[in-house]
Amino acid sequence: MEKTRINFVERKFNYFVSVEKVFRLVAAGLDPDSFETSFTQLPYLNDVSGMLKNLAFFRPPVEADVYHVTGHCHYIALVLPPEKTVLTIHDLGFLHTRSGPRRSILKKLLLDWPLRRLKYVTAISEATRDEIEQQVPEARGRIRVIQDPLDPDFTIETKKEFNSARPNILQVGTSANKNVSNLVEAIAGLDCRLTLVGELDGNLERHLRERNIDYQTRSELDNDALRREYEAADIVSFCSIYEGFGLPIIEAQGVGIPVVTSNIDPMKNVAGPDGAVLVDPHDPADIRKGIKSLMDDGELRRSVVEKGISNIERFEKKKIAERYAELYREILPR
Repeated sequence: MEKTRINFVERKFNYFVSVEKVFRLVAAGLDPDSFETSFTQLPYLNDVSGMLKNLAFFRPPVEADVYHVTGHCHYIALVLPPEKTVLTIHDLGFLHTRSGPRRSILKKLLLDWPLRRLKYVTAISEATRDEIEQQVPEARGRIRVIQDPLDPDFTIETKKEFNSARPNILQVGTSANKNVSNLVEAIAGLDCRLTLVGELDGNLERHLRERNIDYQTRSELDNDALRREYEAADIVSFCSIYEGFGLPIIEAQGVGIPVVTSNIDPMKNVAGPDGAVLVDPHDPADIRKGIKSLMDDGELRRSVVEKGISNIERFEKKKIAERYAELYREILPR
């Protein structure tokens, strides 16, 4: 039987990020007897001039049965064949960080025009789907949710003993939506160490110093290095105010680390029933209470870790890949 050719089209990038990692897992989870996969990066960066040049000059270098636009380059669907193109939308963060004419143009390029053109659109969480439908009401009812898979590298082997005297709290991500300032307020005065994965701006550095936080930073980590940071952690804090999904939640669960995360979607849905301590991300006192509960209560830690390990079964890469496979089969001519 002839294999179905899937070409994943992704933005040009100069460092490896979670969006790209996700679809390499999907590709690896597809049945190799049925599917042949390839990846194509756009030739120009994802700034405004790069977008315009990509639209003007990009044409897929390989012939495929399905083109799958996988990252924050939704606009490129405008030059791909609509009857066999899938667009996956991870989040609408660009609407929250832009204003005025720039926001309006990006909304047209990244949301309105691609959704008007395409039949096959997926979102990685119910929260993202709902936000898309709020922004583009005519898309209501035709966006299917397929969540992100967990990298099997992030699964439990041997977990070190919890450092109850002085736990290491891991925060993955430092952008504004990650809400690190409220985490800093929450842990001020606690006997703990904070490990931050990501770059710090001047304001955040000052805040950390002013609150006398014992902290260390890590950046540009590959998968192995990131996994080691999880393994060295005692608690993972992921109290974001906005996410498309929240991979660090399930990565921490896979490695057997108790998680504190936001009591809003998609984070609470991704964490699963009792798979994390849920807190109000806008309230440093509540974040502090959640972290303290894990620091002080060994039984709670054990329960959260246990429920987390059960939760990650639904994010196995083969399960997620099969959902995409069903969509690809739907697209193929009868």
